[in-house]
Amino acid sequence: MPHIFDRKTDSFFGSLSYAGYGLLVIGALMVSSPWWWTGEVNQTQMLAVGVLLLILGVLFKFTHHGFQLDFEQGRVREYLLMFGIKFGQWAPLPVFERVVLTTNMIPAGHDHPGEEPALVKWYTVGLYATADEPAYELRTSHEHEALQTLELLSHRLQVPSENRLIS
Repeated sequence: MPHIFDRKTDSFFGSLSYAGYGLLVIGALMVSSPWWWTGEVNQTQMLAVGVLLLILGVLFKFTHHGFQLDFEQGRVREYLLMFGIKFGQWAPLPVFERVVLTTNMIPAGHDHPGEEPALVKWYTVGLYATADEPAYELRTSHEHEALQTLELLSHRLQVPSENRLIS
């Protein structure tokens, strides 16, 4: 079993990351233009702009936040993954008391005036130390992945788990 738990949590650019696809396509068209473009244009500029758009497309699409737990060396970090390199400082692993799974959805049958229903459902696995607020949170939109993460972290950290999805 690997001694490092590694999970990408979200895109650095949020929903703007989908613009990366457009930048990649436009960049590829510009870089390939010397083979199909016959007009009066500076080929060096087209190649330079195309390469720049390709780099920006990769940056927009593949830059993520992430979270790592190193069970062997007892450390934790939140990182930024950019161009395949993880940037972030390691910190000593706190003594966690419990792992809790929650969701942002309003449970059926609960009437909270003024509280709007969530538009997007996500699940949060919170790692709690001594405070009432989680020291670290991991989010996913997949219930199965959230349940697996809850079980894995509870087992590896040897702390109790609490599944608040179950009424």
